[in-house]
Amino acid sequence: MTAIYRMRDARAFGFAITRCLLMGGLLSGSWLGFPGQALAQASIEPLPPKLPDGRQRAFPTAEGFGAGSLGGRGGKVLYVVNTNETGPGSLRACVEASGPRVCIFRTGGTIVLRERSLDIQNPFLTIAGETAPGGGIAIRNGETQTRPSIAIRTHDVIIRHIRLRPGPHAVEACCSGGLGMYSEAAKDIMLDHISASWGSDETIDSEDASNFTWQWGIASEPLLRGGPGKKNRARNMLFTKGGNVSVHHSLFAFGQFRNPLIKMKIPGAVADVVNNVFFSPKWQYVLSFGDEWARIQANVVGNYKIAGEKLRNDHMVHLFEESGRGHAIYLKDNYDEPYRTDPGQDESLVLAEKQRGFVSATAFDAPAVRAFTPEIAYEDVLANAGATKPQRDAVDRRIIDAVKNRRGRLLQSHPQDVGGWPELDAGVPYQDSDMDGISDDWEVENGTDPKDASDGQQDMDGDGWTNLEAFLHFMAGDTAGALAAAHE
Repeated sequence: MTAIYRMRDARAFGFAITRCLLMGGLLSGSWLGFPGQALAQASIEPLPPKLPDGRQRAFPTAEGFGAGSLGGRGGKVLYVVNTNETGPGSLRACVEASGPRVCIFRTGGTIVLRERSLDIQNPFLTIAGETAPGGGIAIRNGETQTRPSIAIRTHDVIIRHIRLRPGPHAVEACCSGGLGMYSEAAKDIMLDHISASWGSDETIDSEDASNFTWQWGIASEPLLRGGPGKKNRARNMLFTKGGNVSVHHSLFAFGQFRNPLIKMKIPGAVADVVNNVFFSPKWQYVLSFGDEWARIQANVVGNYKIAGEKLRNDHMVHLFEESGRGHAIYLKDNYDEPYRTDPGQDESLVLAEKQRGFVSATAFDAPAVRAFTPEIAYEDVLANAGATKPQRDAVDRRIIDAVKNRRGRLLQSHPQDVGGWPELDAGVPYQDSDMDGISDDWEVENGTDPKDASDGQQDMDGDGWTNLEAFLHFMAGDTAGALAAAHE
């Protein structure tokens, strides 16, 4: 493994150079004649274990401000053996435990929250949705559970490959959605390959959170009328206050507003928005920023927006001028139908004319995210975003098909109008004799002992990731071979 990671270090250096060239305007991928397929393959290589600042990367494909999240590294393994809302063996039991911990799923299916959110108050948690068998894990709200399905109020949290499908509420509520990050304690958070839809307000939101990444996700079909007091919503994602946010390689679909809306408060904070895909039949606003609490600094690089009906402003980027503190937006290589569809056109065309004075000539400092052309981003995101382990569910397959064919309409008030919540098979979990979270087959193949639980927290190759983490990387498809196969 050491030799492999030396090769990755060399590749990472190349990617860093590529990123600098992209941000500096010297390289534009296939828009300047580079082979698109070659760059697409390069973009999916695993990254070196160490970040430039010396911290351990959360996992081999983690990028952005949340890439150094510790999650549950080195902690105890807690099995999720049922889809009950509470009690022994439930996801809540793992979430509410203390100390470093990793939630390993021994069943697929849908967890219905009728009482309250899954409230993450204790740090150092990994929710490893990639371990779920069958149809994978989904979480939804009952009609009287009026808060986000998952609330993060602490630091060092990693969540991967889960489906958040909250749905409408029957009583008046503020913010019934899929996931929220709240308080200044919410930082160093990595949200990877999450599929989220059917929120009655924002499906994903934050207030005061910082240093987090939303990557390779799908945010889709927020409800226009999700319950009492909610009208004309259809809003995907809202990040307020806090700061230092990375949103990359994700699909935002069927949300007429907040895709996302970002309003930071920490002075000097940066929003890094890279290689996302935006689709809606109607656009009130697409990607937007507001200066209510602080001057906005943002990079908007290599994103792909598909045209829809203009309701207010359908340019890719809209700036809410709320306080006079101002905006500074660095733009590079964005595709914005119908305003900027050729790389020779001025970068500022993704903004309405009256807001083009806010364009920054230089990029703002942010942790590296591999940025490629919008055409490559479009293909990669549609192929690989969202909860793909163990497989995409019927909702995501339908959404991806709609984006490819540019069809569909905003969802009015209930998931039943588009087929409802899919039935996810429980499946058969992998054999794990010593209950260290690692499959017996993987242990035998990789030289660890399937009857020794202690070796899960060892690091057999010295790369800084435990053996359990290495297995989770395998399950998530982070190995070089798995990533290449996914992009064929």
